[in-house]
Parts: sequence; C-alpha cells; structure tokens
Amino acid sequence: MTDTVRYIVAYDIADDRERASTANLLEGYGFRRQKSLFECRLTRGQLARLQRELTGLAIETGFVIIYHVAANALPLTVGEVPHFPDDDWAFIV
Repeated sequence: MTDTVRYIVAYDIADDRERASTANLLEGYGFRRQKSLFECRLTRGQLARLQRELTGLAIETGFVIIYHVAANALPLTVGEVPHFPDDDWAFIV
C-alpha cells in the first residue's frame, strides 16, 4: 500500500471561471472543508499530478497554496466539528 500524506489546499481567486475550475479539480483530490479550502490525502504521485493540473489551469487572478500537514500534527478545534469522511477533525489554517 502506498503511503498518503495529508495536505490542506487553499485558494484565493477573483475570476469566477478560474475559481470554479480550481474547485472542480480539487473535488477530485479531496473534500471541501470550507468554501475555498480542501483537505486532501495524496501519494507523492498524486501530489505531483495535482501540481501539474493546477499549473495547467493557468490561473491569472489569484493563487493556490498547498500546505503539508505533519503526520503527528493534532488539530485544535473550537465549536462542534462536523463529521467528514475518515476523519473527525477540522483544520484551521
């Protein structure tokens, strides 16, 4: 089995079409935590493919940033955290 690593992917994009394309792409890699923030569990190959596909979107009105979440990192939460697939935690970035 290939090891996966947890990543938080956030974006701030002004153009509606670019933003929608980015969100659609990210939905194939993880799940939405907030409107412009996704949590993804990726292998090295999946991460490389995601980076290539994001680059291919040629975003001109904003940016996408990918944060690696350390394996031993414990999230801090405030309030009731909704249940997400395979996870009981939400991250605040």
